[in-house]
Amino acid sequence: MKTKYLTGILAIALGAMAMTSCNDDDTYDVYGNPNNLVYVNIAGDFPEGMPKNSFVYTIYHTPVGPIVASEPGDIEIDVMCTKNAPSDMQVTLEAAPDMAVEGYSTLPANSGIKVTLESSTLTIPAGKNRSSEKAKVHVDLTNANWSVLTDKAYLVPIRIVAASGAQPSQSMVGAAYIGVLTEVKTGMLNPAATSIDGEAITDTDGWTGTWKAPAAGKEGSLDMAKLLDNNQWSNAYFVANHADKVNEEVINTFDLGKEYDIKGLQLRYYYIYYTIKDATLETSLDGIEYTDQGTLSWSENGIDRYFAFWASTKVRYIRVTTHSFYGGTGEGTALSDLILYK
Repeated sequence: MKTKYLTGILAIALGAMAMTSCNDDDTYDVYGNPNNLVYVNIAGDFPEGMPKNSFVYTIYHTPVGPIVASEPGDIEIDVMCTKNAPSDMQVTLEAAPDMAVEGYSTLPANSGIKVTLESSTLTIPAGKNRSSEKAKVHVDLTNANWSVLTDKAYLVPIRIVAASGAQPSQSMVGAAYIGVLTEVKTGMLNPAATSIDGEAITDTDGWTGTWKAPAAGKEGSLDMAKLLDNNQWSNAYFVANHADKVNEEVINTFDLGKEYDIKGLQLRYYYIYYTIKDATLETSLDGIEYTDQGTLSWSENGIDRYFAFWASTKVRYIRVTTHSFYGGTGEGTALSDLILYK
């Protein structure tokens, strides 16, 4: 785990920030407040749905159970004050797992997640506006029970509770936050995967496939020799994008001839101008009833598209519905290779 420490910005910038709040009687939490206020101000981008000063764990609820999709790394925070400290200022922090924050849930008692501070008192030196140390926050996930986290977002504030010669800010920036974002994934696809941890299947005898481009009125059988030769430059089909800027849909169906337990699959395209921008993957054992395993999307052109499963999945038929890039970034779709991993 890497240390994630982002320093605060100068207090002069506070006046332009959204954390400023004022009432009709011109009283302010930060901007315009005559008092010296202590706050946390981490410079960075924060996940959608989380407040400023958040260090976030992302959890996916998948068909095989909860999975930690991302974590923030080691957490260190410092504190700042709106005016330079007239003398050494002692600032006390505490983890407040029961503190309610509107719009977010508190961790349930049986979550098994423990948040503690390894240091709870920081010093802002005289004449300075930022603490000379950082508070280290330890998140113990040893006994985490992710299955009980069924709400969208959870917060554990690390709040400022006291400051000598100053006041803790009463706005949202009076704390840093340990956050947990949860999302339900009904299919088996891992949207964050950039590779597949497995062995390529070489037993491809009997594999067949078809493709169909409904808007173009084109379809055909896949050239499996080209599709399975692991050669980027031998494409199995080419479907050009329409002049009316349709992002061409192509439906690819593969019949593996028998059931396999696979960890995922890789599609390779002829060149970056002939690749796909999104894809929905479905699997079946009988070729009639298909299970939607999820949809992936990409913002950049790339010849390799990975479809990794959370766990090995039994399949015989695979259907991938794709859309190609268009408008200066793509000329159509040209599928070159199919690689399955076990």
